[in-house]
Amino acid sequence: MTSLSVQSSSPPKTIVLIEDNEDDLQYWSKTLRSAPFNYTVLESSDAQTGLELCRDRAIDCVLLDLDMPESGFHVLLELIPNRRHPRIPVIILTHLPHPNLWEMAKHNGAQACLLKQRTSAQELHCAIQTAITSVKSQN
Repeated sequence: MTSLSVQSSSPPKTIVLIEDNEDDLQYWSKTLRSAPFNYTVLESSDAQTGLELCRDRAIDCVLLDLDMPESGFHVLLELIPNRRHPRIPVIILTHLPHPNLWEMAKHNGAQACLLKQRTSAQELHCAIQTAITSVKSQN
């Protein structure tokens, strides 16, 4: 007999990961799906598919790489047309260590900007939870 444990008070959060680097896409996706996080992760290796996922599904947070052939900033601006009242939290997860880019991303509605090579799974999890809570409180 199999029983389903309903320990969690809420279903897993759904994250869209928009990342054109296949290794990074697989690494962060696997990390977020694993215990203790257990996020539902929808992967997109390009901006257009990522935007379609965000339009077609109920999404709790987006992780976005800025360094893509199609501009990550274009995606950010499409996801957050009103930066004072974002409907969806967006976290920038990038290799680009440029503070000016990070400031521009935050100015345009990103909740956080994290440097891939310096971000642990726990730090990313905390940033996701903080971003989700922040956007909910603004709406």
